[in-house]
Amino acid sequence: MEVQGAFNLLFRPGLRKDFRDDYDKFETEYNKYLKVSTTNSPEQSATIMTGMNRLIELGDGEPITYQDLKIGPKVMGVDKEFGTGLRLTRRAVEDDQYGKLKAGAKYLAEAARLTYEYRSAQLLDDAFTGSTFKGIDNLSLINNAHTYLNATGTWSNTPATQVELSVAGVTAMLDLFMIMKNHNADPIKMIPNLLLIGNEAGMAHRAYQIFHSEKEPFTAENQDNAIKAKYGSMDVEVARYKQSNKSYFMVDKKWNDAHFVVRRAVRMEDDYDFNTSAALYKVTTRFLVWFVDPRGWAGANPT
Repeated sequence: MEVQGAFNLLFRPGLRKDFRDDYDKFETEYNKYLKVSTTNSPEQSATIMTGMNRLIELGDGEPITYQDLKIGPKVMGVDKEFGTGLRLTRRAVEDDQYGKLKAGAKYLAEAARLTYEYRSAQLLDDAFTGSTFKGIDNLSLINNAHTYLNATGTWSNTPATQVELSVAGVTAMLDLFMIMKNHNADPIKMIPNLLLIGNEAGMAHRAYQIFHSEKEPFTAENQDNAIKAKYGSMDVEVARYKQSNKSYFMVDKKWNDAHFVVRRAVRMEDDYDFNTSAALYKVTTRFLVWFVDPRGWAGANPT
């Protein structure tokens, strides 16, 4: 509970008006790489389905061979509830010379916004290990041994060599999209249009050089930039809330199957405690971050 003693500076004149209690904020980030939706269901469930991928050659008079459709396992996600609160005594608010305690509830809204960002960024930090988030094949979002529903073998959405963001690294990631396959291990068309990078110094500058320079960057040959020619529309976004500054991802936003599902939007509530003469403020929300199909994503995690 916030009482007079803890905030005695606010009860005396003479402090400067600039409390530095707020700063400019970056635009929302999580909705750049997660598909945002709402739900009234206490749980989310999904599966995948595929069918036959080839016709069977028939001899003269031979009967048709009938094949079954394939359906994957059911995967489920359950939202989490988050909340916190603030209590202010009447005397503390009455004696506040600067009106700052009355505005204290704004910190609750900011805490909710940051909870959305940091919780979403956990998916990126966990993308290579799968300790918290697993897809329909029970593997991490980025993995070199993803399985097929209706074929043998595995496929990878991470380069064999984990290099830093560079022309070589970007080329390796683009190659992964070129050879990405569906659940029958047949080629599919996926074109990445989002580059998600860390907040490492110089990383954003390198990204813009790679995708927007007319000539190939970091070389002396002065040849045309083939990456820009084909992927010049690539959106570059900085993920400031993930812990790893060096990891980076490419996403085909059309086929992105990572989601931010809101069960209860941020709700601000207030009450009054008659016994202590304290104003009570709280904020709560329920949401789920999850993914199902890892197709549409590729990532690298250089050390």
